[in-house]
Amino acid sequence: MRSSCAYAPAETRMSVVEISTDESLMARLREGEENALAELVLRYQNDVFRFCLHYLKNIETAKEMAQETFLRVYTARDRFDVTRKFKPWLLCIARNLCLNELKRKKTVHIETLEQYASSAREDTGEMLPSGADAPSEIMMAGERRHALMNALDTLPDDAREIVVLRYFERMQARDIAELMDSTEGAIRTRLHRILRQLRDDYAYLKDEV
Repeated sequence: MRSSCAYAPAETRMSVVEISTDESLMARLREGEENALAELVLRYQNDVFRFCLHYLKNIETAKEMAQETFLRVYTARDRFDVTRKFKPWLLCIARNLCLNELKRKKTVHIETLEQYASSAREDTGEMLPSGADAPSEIMMAGERRHALMNALDTLPDDAREIVVLRYFERMQARDIAELMDSTEGAIRTRLHRILRQLRDDYAYLKDEV
């Protein structure tokens, strides 16, 4: 593939890519700079894997779907609108792949939020307790999480998905709307109703939701 940096030193090309935005990396990828895709993979491979694991609850399948996501990014590079944000577009690809995989297996099984919420994980996706946590604090936190997960598990899958994306993936309402083919106002309204329902049904968890 041709590269607009074909005659630039490797160090220069790397430094340019490292300070680039996601969207400018996609623009460069469209121009034939394959190292731009490598940088995007480095930035998002863990996020995409955890995102896929949320839907599939299978480590190997999640890895396969994460790899396929970046292959789709490459093949769809010419269709990316560089005036829009890259991450929602990336996660939309991953989400569609995961939903198609679930349909293929004829099962819908979303990972519990307790496992998905932690930012401290092993390579397998398992949570790691903080070394600074005292046993009593770990126990209390575990009990609170367990109660919260039981509450969230009563929600429909699409409602749980919104909560995961907003509070565990830290996505803004407008990005969730783009991902779920909705509107920002509709997502905000739905999220408000979900949290109000949880607070009404599980008043003892008011500090958790």
